[in-house]
Amino acid sequence: MNRLVSLVLAGLLVLSVVISGASVVFQGAPPSTQVPVASGNPAVSAELNLATTGAAAVAGPSVVKVESVHGLGSGVIIDARGYVVTNYHVVLSGNAARLPDARYTVTLANGQTYQARIAGIDAPDDLAVLKISAPNLEALPFADSNALRAGTLVMAVGNPLGYTQSVTLGIVSTPKRTVVENGPAAFIPDMIQTSAPINPGNSGGALVDLNGRLVGIPTLAAADPRLGTPAQGIGFAVPSNRVAFIARQIIASGKVVHSDRPYLGLSGMTDLTPAIAARYGLAADKGVLLTSLTADGPMARAGVRAGEILVRLNGQPLTDTAALGEALARTRPNQSISMSIIGSTGERTVNLTLGELPVG
Repeated sequence: MNRLVSLVLAGLLVLSVVISGASVVFQGAPPSTQVPVASGNPAVSAELNLATTGAAAVAGPSVVKVESVHGLGSGVIIDARGYVVTNYHVVLSGNAARLPDARYTVTLANGQTYQARIAGIDAPDDLAVLKISAPNLEALPFADSNALRAGTLVMAVGNPLGYTQSVTLGIVSTPKRTVVENGPAAFIPDMIQTSAPINPGNSGGALVDLNGRLVGIPTLAAADPRLGTPAQGIGFAVPSNRVAFIARQIIASGKVVHSDRPYLGLSGMTDLTPAIAARYGLAADKGVLLTSLTADGPMARAGVRAGEILVRLNGQPLTDTAALGEALARTRPNQSISMSIIGSTGERTVNLTLGELPVG
């Protein structure tokens, strides 16, 4: 077999493995300190197998199962003193989050179970840190999530549907995607989009590179807007650099001190469509319809009112809420911005200074 044919077959093998996204259960393969990355040569099958099993062996002991009255999820040991990072929605949910009798348990990869307490939360990023007291914990090393590129092979390790220590393989589709959600921040910027299957129970687990280092915390799967079901091959993870930034503050202070994220004081919005515009006789048929504002937020102080339409930010056209999220992701707290607003008297320009997203 000539080298060209070998390279083609090797590439097809890698593609078939990624597309399949098959879920396998980690069985504690011997750890490897030197994990080779697959390269385009005839031995790529063996190299890829060695890389994935090695990465699972490195990550497995640090991934735990998290259970609470709100359900089941996953977590990652990030500090040998017993700090475990997970998703906010895994341990807290609405007003029930503050119930004094709420109980949290963490089950290690070896099956040992420990009671946990909440060390701190970061609802806008859907992150929480738990604390357990247990011996001989293995903290998962962090990778630099800024180094991720589209096409990078990654693995999700967690407890989907209760199947502990499950591993799925995929690629990074986009390393920085702004996700719109119904949460405290409305937007979560710079999320990692991955094709590694993320199923219920994976939330709060580990997204790792082929060296077994943490690159993100799987948070949610995209939903098909027509069917309302999870979209296959489209999942999102909070990048490891953001996780480290937040977790360090929680471990040191018991709370997030600085969010380092811009804040408009926009508490409710929706995509403006031609149908909505025609129904209410609005002056535009695309943009962001502002449905509610925080009373003391930057937009309210600048004279913006609910019912008005945001159509541009710093000169960039805003056709929908996703475009607004993308535009805000390129700004920083205390930055001056200009917005084009359409109200009852026509279009006007509003200048304001962004705040910092409130924490606590």
